[in-house]
Amino acid sequence: MEYNFQSDSKKSGDEFEDFVLKDLQTRGFSKIDKNIYMPGTGCEVDFIAYGERDEYVESKGGRDDGKKRPGAQRTDNVKKAIANGALIKAKYPDIYYVVYFSAKPITGSYSHEMIEVALCNKIINEVRYLKYEDPDVDNQLLLFYN
Repeated sequence: MEYNFQSDSKKSGDEFEDFVLKDLQTRGFSKIDKNIYMPGTGCEVDFIAYGERDEYVESKGGRDDGKKRPGAQRTDNVKKAIANGALIKAKYPDIYYVVYFSAKPITGSYSHEMIEVALCNKIINEVRYLKYEDPDVDNQLLLFYN
């Protein structure tokens, strides 16, 4: 059987979204909406988590299975998260925009630099990294980083 990169990436990304949802729930958010279009931006966020401070959440990641670079190690993942943040913040400057990645960028890489610029300029308010490998293993919330 031939390996289908797109199908596997979609499945892995969907699993990572479920993992992010579990993390948001453990953070105590009272209500979480999924796949919300942000009017006037051409973008949607993966989650809006309602609580003491509402969070608008984008998740970028999946399993690190050796076939592809995970999370923030892929510049296209980082660019898309930052571009969405810039468009959303242009229309809704006061929202708290959080991006989850399944892996940290390589120190000194373009992805690392882009994330630092986006954080310094408040395009992204917070970045969280969750190590994610196997959807059947609990307690994988190994790494958080702001």
